[in-house]
Amino acid sequence: MDINPFAMINVQEVTTPKQLKQFIRLPYRLYANDPHWIPPLLADEKKYWTRHPGLRKNTVKMFLAYKNGKPAGRIGFMVNKRYNELNDTRYARFFALEATDDAAVFDALLGRAEDEARRAGMTRIHGPLGYNNLDHQGLLVEGFDRPQILVSVYNKPYYKDHLERLGYQKEHDWVETRITVTDEPVEKGRRGAALIKRRFGIEAWQPVNRQEMVEQTEAIFEIYNRAFRHLHYMVPLDEDDVAYYKKAYINALLPKWTFFGRDTKHDNRLVGLLLTIPSLGDAFRKARGRLFPLGWYHLLKALRRPKEIDIAIIAVMPEYFAKGVAAVIFDRFHQVMLENGIRVFETGPVFEDNHNVLSNWKNYEHEQHKRKRVYGKDLR
Repeated sequence: MDINPFAMINVQEVTTPKQLKQFIRLPYRLYANDPHWIPPLLADEKKYWTRHPGLRKNTVKMFLAYKNGKPAGRIGFMVNKRYNELNDTRYARFFALEATDDAAVFDALLGRAEDEARRAGMTRIHGPLGYNNLDHQGLLVEGFDRPQILVSVYNKPYYKDHLERLGYQKEHDWVETRITVTDEPVEKGRRGAALIKRRFGIEAWQPVNRQEMVEQTEAIFEIYNRAFRHLHYMVPLDEDDVAYYKKAYINALLPKWTFFGRDTKHDNRLVGLLLTIPSLGDAFRKARGRLFPLGWYHLLKALRRPKEIDIAIIAVMPEYFAKGVAAVIFDRFHQVMLENGIRVFETGPVFEDNHNVLSNWKNYEHEQHKRKRVYGKDLR
């Protein structure tokens, strides 16, 4: 137990069911009146903090900061063993940072995480970073006036100020882009897709039902691991991770909004994918973290009649980067959007130096409107 007698901040490790409940529910109180934040489903949050395979494979601790006896902040601490092995580093990670706008609370939480990192023999701490790149990662540093989308993050502007005050500096940024689909890129994409199919045998494919999509789970995660292996902070998914994310994500995808590129010259091998979801932010806000009694109604309505679409993942096998796979997939994506009267999509987070993906937006009417960041600090 660490106590700051001047600020009356008491930091405790989460070890009891009551503390875990407080840890999970703290953001719901901090953002209760914020129209931009998306409250995740409480049931999903509990699964994440009790069943995620990363809890077993890494050194993970959770801490709560109490001010005058009430929860005022939280932080997760992790030594991601696989990441350190792959990169020959001794880095710790912090994640799930949430707190009131109180310097003493931020000082206590990040100070505790830094102390844990030193005790573990780490030389640097960075974050917010989860178990792998499918988790919510990064801290919002631009775009506070825009609503969060389900595949990204949201936090108050003061988080950035406190981290920088404590000596944390930028490592890498993601950017998010809002795109309007006009006729010109649609027609250009259609001509390009036809040319690519003739030249390379690449065509778009969609599963006809959920079962057919679930059958592609192994291929989906193979593409993910190979396509993302060069990205910052990448930790490849193993069998336990795939089993967890299959239940958490793959089973929730809609075939109608799931797109693949396949190589017809090589046994219809799947070589790229675009996983998208109808924008569900407003529905989740109305659900307030619960499916019952009416949360399911708001979500079902949003799924049936979406107004916008969010991109969760776009990935292409490295050996197919130069073969136009993304163009073929986006041509089909355009068709389905227009068939449903939708003209706007958001890209989700893309690393600012991932030019292979960012180049896809140059022909659209687009606005880069959000930015999130990983901060790092050397330990002494």
